[in-house]
Amino acid sequence: MMYFISYDVASPKRLVKVAKTLENFGIRIQYSFFECEMEKSKLEELKCRLLELIDKKEDSLRIYPLCEDCLKQTSSIGEGNIFVPQTFQIL
Repeated sequence: MMYFISYDVASPKRLVKVAKTLENFGIRIQYSFFECEMEKSKLEELKCRLLELIDKKEDSLRIYPLCEDCLKQTSSIGEGNIFVPQTFQIL
């Protein structure tokens, strides 16, 4: 499933750690916005990692699930392409 993940982190030190973590799970679309294609178990792993990094009193994370039908209806205006995940198997 595709997830859009955005963040607002108050501390520059925490912000860098959150961004680096998200770069390991998805593609940066804008400064604090990522598209991540992953199974539910990977999402739970990502949430755990991010919760260890942020301060819940100062920071925010938002995770938006996007179903396949909604993903097909997504459009982009201006620069940038919409990421369309390709399913493949490594043998």
